[in-house]
Amino acid sequence: SYDRIKIDTPFVNQRPLFDITDKDIARLKKSGSWEGIYYFRRDSSIKIAVIKDPTALHDYVGVTLESKLPTWKKGMIKSEGKLINDSVMKGLYYMRNHRPEEQYFGLWENNNRISGDWLRQGASVKQEIAQNASPQKPSPAIDARSLSANTFYIKMSSFGPAAKRPIDSILKANEQLLNTIPNLILDVRGNGGGGDACWEPFIPYIYTNPIRTIGADALVSETNVGILKKQLENKELSKEEIDYYNNKLTLLEKAKGRWAVSNADIIDSAFTVKAFPKKIIIIVNNDCGSAAEEFLLAARQSSKVTLVGENSIGSLDYSNVLNVPFLCYPYILQYPITRSRRLDLGQGIDNVGIAPKIYLPKGKDWLEEALKIAEQQ
Repeated sequence: SYDRIKIDTPFVNQRPLFDITDKDIARLKKSGSWEGIYYFRRDSSIKIAVIKDPTALHDYVGVTLESKLPTWKKGMIKSEGKLINDSVMKGLYYMRNHRPEEQYFGLWENNNRISGDWLRQGASVKQEIAQNASPQKPSPAIDARSLSANTFYIKMSSFGPAAKRPIDSILKANEQLLNTIPNLILDVRGNGGGGDACWEPFIPYIYTNPIRTIGADALVSETNVGILKKQLENKELSKEEIDYYNNKLTLLEKAKGRWAVSNADIIDSAFTVKAFPKKIIIIVNNDCGSAAEEFLLAARQSSKVTLVGENSIGSLDYSNVLNVPFLCYPYILQYPITRSRRLDLGQGIDNVGIAPKIYLPKGKDWLEEALKIAEQQ
């Protein structure tokens, strides 16, 4: 089973070590962007050096410098990521038992934190307390500003749990503006998904026609039931994870056939059309997936909305992924247990993506292009 605690000693012993020199450390202590010396904020158990190391697999690596954990040696890679934009990377994070997990990393709080857990060495305790007291403050991954008197801009590089409060804070703080401004640009480039709850508050501003959502079916099997039960044995699960596994388990155990309806088809006509914004431009790229694609599918049904950029990644028809470890640690088989009924209608998007109405050229500033489109008469 997937175990966040169990350590495979032979695997740990053969992990390669990354060489960090004293000269590197001296330089990193003066760095102000991604590079730098960071420690694990919760218990200071590990100190890492984040250093630029451009390869086909990553742009930066986080390398262990000091550790209170016996299996973590100096030079072991703690994280590695590929830049999506200046403030967001996607890559691997090696858990305490050295098992890799795919994660997004955000650089925020004046470049003093990476994803909330890693605090730059030298950031004051006073500053840390102030930051913890204001969790609603937008990070570089979630940001907003006026581009002109007629156009407001909101950037959302994630719909993950940490994005919910900043997004809600932006909407609340700018509610009057959003109800009077002609144009709104939503930038979801690099948004690999998360939860629908992050984007649902935008629907009242977007809505012009009833929004149709096509549901999905879950595959019923003894294997899937067994995996869900095993997952619930993990004592480190959050309440949201426990609820998710319990709901899916109940669904599968009550099913009468090979497939069970996981989500019903719905048509939502509960909103009234707002006068403003009149025009909404959504910037999309090939890193938009999962919940971000759910947002695009709903938003493009509005006559206010124009998608611009390039096709999204196309990773939504098969979803609700389970993890099954191979016998050869640390590899994991990930496979989905739900299948969208879009496929039965010939509307599948996997490996194709959601196409924009207007493609934007490489080498251009897409935000400038989106602003031109928004302000065209």
